[in-house]
Amino acid sequence: MDSVIRLILLCLPVVMIIGNDFSVNQTECLEGVVGKSIDIPCSFTYPETYKPRKINIHWRRNDRFGEFIFNLSRSYIHPHYRGRIDFLGDPIWKNTGTIRISHIKQSDQNLYFCLVEGKGNYTSGWQSNTGTLLIVRGQGPTPSPAPLTPSVTAATSARTGEDEDELGQGVILIIRCALALGMLAIVWLIGIYLMKSREVTLQGDCRNVEIGGLILIL
Repeated sequence: MDSVIRLILLCLPVVMIIGNDFSVNQTECLEGVVGKSIDIPCSFTYPETYKPRKINIHWRRNDRFGEFIFNLSRSYIHPHYRGRIDFLGDPIWKNTGTIRISHIKQSDQNLYFCLVEGKGNYTSGWQSNTGTLLIVRGQGPTPSPAPLTPSVTAATSARTGEDEDELGQGVILIIRCALALGMLAIVWLIGIYLMKSREVTLQGDCRNVEIGGLILIL
């Protein structure tokens, strides 16, 4: 019984104050993408008369009284977020308690509440009423690679055109060679014909005339 009363007395100085000069500011809604990272901002204020010697930051999920997923002073991170939560805040100098969740999972979609705990002339804790709703969406369909068929077809067509051009040039060259050889053969035959004709003409026109022991060749 005494231990219960002692525990109650220890808890009494912890006052949950929301509003007035104690306030916690959070973005109402954020959207994250599976596999990416997202920062959940948190800033807070307290009265000038309040002189905290130490400020601790807690984060919880589900609702204002949900389970804790992060405790700065104890270096605690919930197993579901282990290795994925980084603290970006500066509670003492900038009054911030921002965290970053990396490698977002679909199951991270939830409400998140930042709880600020100060220890000074008295111990006080305060948090936002609404928290931040994190909506997680998928990465979307992976763009399919462009089909290769048109490129291959184009390349094939281009190659076929080149082959046809080369074939046509080869045929033309063969024809030209054949024509040249034919012309040479014709010229050669004409030459032979003319030579034969000249021999026949000479044989017909040549007469041996024997005059006084002299042979006259006309």
